[in-house]
Amino acid sequence: MIRYTFPKDMRLSSKKEIDALFMEGNTFVSGPFRVFYRLYKPDHPVPSSSQLVSPSSHPVPSSRQPIPSSCQPIPSSCQIAFSVSKKRLKSAVQRNKVKRRLREAFRLQYPHVLKQVLEQSNHILLLLCIYLPHEVKPWDYTEKKMGILLSYFSDICQKNIESALDSDR
Repeated sequence: MIRYTFPKDMRLSSKKEIDALFMEGNTFVSGPFRVFYRLYKPDHPVPSSSQLVSPSSHPVPSSRQPIPSSCQPIPSSCQIAFSVSKKRLKSAVQRNKVKRRLREAFRLQYPHVLKQVLEQSNHILLLLCIYLPHEVKPWDYTEKKMGILLSYFSDICQKNIESALDSDR
């Protein structure tokens, strides 16, 4: 059964990673979004959702001992952040509404379009979507454009898988 969740580990919140996106990442404009992204292969393979270990299997460390690297949170294969400019949408209510719609569109489409491809390619994708229009677009428009954006990244990851298979031959 597909789980339509948007857990905390999928939210891009690290200032260091966001700065790296602006400095080292790629950018393009697609529909109502300016997208900053970084697709890279991690040092350690990212486990698929079926390989994750339940938190109850790890002993609880005392507050004085450092947490071993094996117990630290495992990054998700995709982390995303959404931004809506105050310059473009003055009302905080409208900005929050747009961000809620973007998160919801991502949450509903990610499992179908991008999740399996990212897990197969063993890449991590960092995304920052900046909303560009000066007005709140309808839900169906937002959902459609998010689907197009995610399918674009799915195609990129699929090409990485195919090129890796070709190099192994």
